[in-house]
Amino acid sequence: MSIGALLLLTTACNNGPRDAISLDWESGQTFHVAASYKNAMVRTEESPTALDGSRDAQFGEIWSDELVWTYQVVETGLVPDSSDELYEYALDASGEVASLAVLRAYVDESLNDDPAALDSDPVVYLVFREDRDRLAAVISFVNVDGERVETAYDTTDLGKSYSTLSQSQLTAAPTYLAPFTASWEDKSTVLENGSLLDSVKVDKGVADVLFDDEVSGDLVATRYEDGAPWPTRTVSDNLDARLMTDGEVEAKRASMPFMLPEAPEDFDYRAALAASIDIDSALTLDAETIAGGWDEGVYEEFRPWAGSWWPLAKGGLVFGYEDGFSTRETYSLRIKDQVDPIKTDMDKISTELREMEDGADKDAKREEYSAKQKELVTILVEYYDGIRQDLDGGRITLANGKMTHVDGWSYDLDELSPMDKFALSMWANDGMPGNNPFYISAWEILNSYNPAGGSWWGHCNGWAAAAILTDEPRQSVDVDIKGQNVEFTTADIKGLLTESHYSTNSRFYGKRYYKEGDDLSDLTPSAFHKLITFYLKEQKIPLVFDTTASDAVWNFPAYNASVVVEETTLGGAAAKVNINTASSEELQELNGIGPTLASRIIEYRQWEGPFQSIEEITEVSGIGNGTLSDIEGNITVDAFQRTFYVVAVVTLTSDGVDETHLDGDMPESFTETWGYTLTTDANGRVLEGKWDDDNKHPDFAWVPYNNPTSAGNGSSENPFLPYTYFKDTVGDYDRK
Repeated sequence: MSIGALLLLTTACNNGPRDAISLDWESGQTFHVAASYKNAMVRTEESPTALDGSRDAQFGEIWSDELVWTYQVVETGLVPDSSDELYEYALDASGEVASLAVLRAYVDESLNDDPAALDSDPVVYLVFREDRDRLAAVISFVNVDGERVETAYDTTDLGKSYSTLSQSQLTAAPTYLAPFTASWEDKSTVLENGSLLDSVKVDKGVADVLFDDEVSGDLVATRYEDGAPWPTRTVSDNLDARLMTDGEVEAKRASMPFMLPEAPEDFDYRAALAASIDIDSALTLDAETIAGGWDEGVYEEFRPWAGSWWPLAKGGLVFGYEDGFSTRETYSLRIKDQVDPIKTDMDKISTELREMEDGADKDAKREEYSAKQKELVTILVEYYDGIRQDLDGGRITLANGKMTHVDGWSYDLDELSPMDKFALSMWANDGMPGNNPFYISAWEILNSYNPAGGSWWGHCNGWAAAAILTDEPRQSVDVDIKGQNVEFTTADIKGLLTESHYSTNSRFYGKRYYKEGDDLSDLTPSAFHKLITFYLKEQKIPLVFDTTASDAVWNFPAYNASVVVEETTLGGAAAKVNINTASSEELQELNGIGPTLASRIIEYRQWEGPFQSIEEITEVSGIGNGTLSDIEGNITVDAFQRTFYVVAVVTLTSDGVDETHLDGDMPESFTETWGYTLTTDANGRVLEGKWDDDNKHPDFAWVPYNNPTSAGNGSSENPFLPYTYFKDTVGDYDRK
């Protein structure tokens, strides 16, 4: 997906520079944004393959199908009074009350058929300061395990040209907006934090604007087109969103039979702001942190549990895992010798494919892979269809705790693999109408089993998500299967939870390192520091890190961090006054600058953007070359004023335990120590950083926040293990 796309907006209420792009809406207006999300970060590079041959494996990045968001303009020109929860967001730098606009974004079932999205039913309120075209607050309402969960982020620091809230993706609804002073003309601006804003004129009333994500550091490209209500295109490492035309919306709706659009439920977004997180304060090195660091973690009841990573080379979910000194016996083992040579060949071919350039040779290699794949599918379908037919026809019987075939083989029901037990329970209860429940094992062999031990080694991502989102299973569960009492051990349950959480709804930060030439320093240290501060310290929510900066992926849930900070700024805190960020009081310390001139300086930078040089201050009314001569030795526009050396010790839950492991008072864990240098502005706002060692740091991070109850279209979650079926059969382990 190419980078190039921007915002569509009118200039009717433009308070900024003459060529600045600005937003404008009409109350009651509705528009639609289609968003696709990159989800290859935590999985194998191969997309999953359907057993019915309807979807071939693809190699490389994996993106979700488009999710259509409906945006409604709820209010415009809103001027709140002092009793309104929105009042503090409307105050401008001079103390005047500016107007606000409120938009609501939601997923309309008349335009979407993704079961996971419809299940979570997200409704997001966006509060804008109209004079700045900036988000002042984002309030999200989402279903999690049948309960409405609200999350609110806010900022009152809207006087600068950059904006953490507008330049980051904190909800699923697209919220990226280019920094203030983005222009319809060619223009490059250094913002107050030292980052770059590049505007490129494409045509009259069309411009591409590039800027950095303020949390992850990712490059974001947006396209503005005059007269449109939202970006016509927004592209980042993990998001591709586009404004839909009316014709596209109607065509999409026509493809969804018997559906009529319905307005979402109204929520009290104002009340939710009472518990909002100030995004700017959360991402600043405050005086307490600088003086003594911090040691913070998630609440005790939310610590992730340790569990096996279920190595793909063993296929323990299908063939059985080791219990003590022996491997459990299961009927799926009967097919293992047939599939191993084919899977070994497939893994060798897929490794070659990942290293090949597009062309005729790669096309031929894809055909070779496809032929092997079809051969395997034929064997799997024939075998597991036979298991079901023999059960239906009485050739396989369940009695006396055993599964017995008329040909003479027999297995203890309690000793079967997790997937073979689950398939039997689905068959016994007529689950999955129209599907063979024994395909759960066929699908796993086809898409996840890897006897050669190739590029993707385990289920660490599924375990990491399950360890965060569910309570640790600590007791076995007895399930009735045709009158037989079958024990699902804690290992069985953990294995099924791991598989069923293989593609949770998650938020990603950074990019996976695939090969030589990729950015080795990503995840950046500034993004890492913001993430552990934001999630572990402020929200007390665990997150997952890929702990290696190489092409290998090892996902582990982090639940505590200890941070030690040492200031290394030469000469201590910066002596010069930054005219782009200084307060009125700080500006008045300069020779010849009184309250009136200080106010004019602040007003100038608020509406014209940051000063690009100290000489530009003479553009402020009342400041000439004489005043500049008096103060030029004491002022700067350089944002990089303070440096700090940081050592972060992060505690992560381990997957280096056997399948039957249960945690004690604390989860089985280990620590990683990462050192880095941070650069901040004078107030401790984190701007950039550098790792001590580019080869030793986390590669990317992600936060699972919900597990779909049924497999979504194109998902890598095993479609024969819908989470809702697991909960109905084995139990509900979701953390409340």
